[in-house]
Amino acid sequence: MTEEGEYIYCIINESKEKRFNLIGINNREVTFLPWKDIGVVVSPAPVINFDRLDEKELTRYVAIHQKVNEEIMKDYDVVPMAFGIIAPSIAEVSRILEKAYLQFQTALKKVEGKVEFAVQIWWEPKKILEEFKETDSEIQKLAGKRNVLAKLKLGKLIQKKMLNLRENFLQDVESTLMNISFDSTLNKLIDDEMIANFSFLIEKARESELDKKMQELGKKYEGKLRFKYIGPMPPYSFVNINLNLSNFELIDGARKLLEVPQLVSIDEIKKAYYALAHQYHPDKHQGSPETEKQMKRITEAYNILVNYCVSCYKSMGGAEGSKYSFKKEDVENSILIR
Repeated sequence: MTEEGEYIYCIINESKEKRFNLIGINNREVTFLPWKDIGVVVSPAPVINFDRLDEKELTRYVAIHQKVNEEIMKDYDVVPMAFGIIAPSIAEVSRILEKAYLQFQTALKKVEGKVEFAVQIWWEPKKILEEFKETDSEIQKLAGKRNVLAKLKLGKLIQKKMLNLRENFLQDVESTLMNISFDSTLNKLIDDEMIANFSFLIEKARESELDKKMQELGKKYEGKLRFKYIGPMPPYSFVNINLNLSNFELIDGARKLLEVPQLVSIDEIKKAYYALAHQYHPDKHQGSPETEKQMKRITEAYNILVNYCVSCYKSMGGAEGSKYSFKKEDVENSILIR
């Protein structure tokens, strides 16, 4: 029999149990589990190893995840969860809500009344280069020379001018749209002619302003830039939360590698890390491959321990200098939040 859990889509501000007319992962009904004044949108799902799926099947699951969040967003402010989070039971979902309540509440306040828009920008470098050749006297002068040195200088000059122009384009677009935005991020480019892939966090009431500004930018840069903007979407780029049920063996192994006690502060972890980093730094061992591997393990262990402590701080509160327990029962009862 296939093991089942609860697939988690998002967190919303709602205190009463609800049923949504939505179908989620594996054609299961989407429901809602409240805790205090917030709650989580879930649906029953088999425990799936998404990393093993082929691209087509994975894309289908991602589309379902996004569709559910977009439908919920029509009536609620949404804190979307990272794709692929499946809790083992309803009881575990309740525990996650309790443990991460403070962080979820903070995230909901951040996105209250706001949505995300993606703004993607392409340019046509061949057209821009032709314009340079027709209007730039410096480029024209070098282009008229036939020697190798002149050609090298011409290549460097064109590259510099293209980079400067691209930077000017992006600064203008970003400053124009930041006037109506609370926050922005730069995302990965998806092809060679794309020069920017922004995400903006915008108040729902100002969507018409964004549309107007995009039209103005389109007219201003007609023939030079092409724009595409997508939204409104749940604010994935600004509050996407990834939950990991704590792995005691992983965390305890990291603690032992850094040689710290079971009750320790972040400052003490940092001191242990710096001491070992000084001892195993590759520069002191003439690039020894084994030393480089050990240094990498030490850095990974440090990141694991700090992430655990920060998650404990965010979910349970704490003060500067607080110490965190790495005892087995405490680690297994915790949740890592990224």
